[in-house]
Amino acid sequence: MRVAPAPQLRFTEALFERMAELAAAAYPFEGCGVLVGGLGEPEATVVKVVEGHNLVQDRRRDRYELDPRDIINAERDAREADLEVIGFFHSHPDHPARPSQFDTDRAWPCYYYVVISVNAGQLGEATAWRLAEGVESSRFEEVPIQGGHRGRGYNPPGLVAEAS
Repeated sequence: MRVAPAPQLRFTEALFERMAELAAAAYPFEGCGVLVGGLGEPEATVVKVVEGHNLVQDRRRDRYELDPRDIINAERDAREADLEVIGFFHSHPDHPARPSQFDTDRAWPCYYYVVISVNAGQLGEATAWRLAEGVESSRFEEVPIQGGHRGRGYNPPGLVAEAS
């Protein structure tokens, strides 16, 4: 994984919808998956959303552990397409789209993390995050999402920029 600053994360509407559908389908449990794409300036671009399997059984409503096989398979497929794994997504059932302390403690540097809230089975907002660079204690910084769906109650104005 290359370390390259990218101030925003770009999705096509179709890929953003696919990620959101996977999050909603997992409700009332946390769903998760892998984001494949490329890192560039001024943005990282998602070109594939890969469904993941949540290995957590006892606390599936508020925890996820992405199956390592899903990550390995996504990495292999990405390399074959001259891409890379650039991040991960997961849902927060009936909770805000903000990383929890559990999420922060388990995050890897240099990757993007998208959190999607699903409230009573309905999609809420989606936010993107990266671990702050050069900070000793792990802390997430929010990253703007470019592109994607802007329907009512889905993403608040200003979170999703207009697609160019």
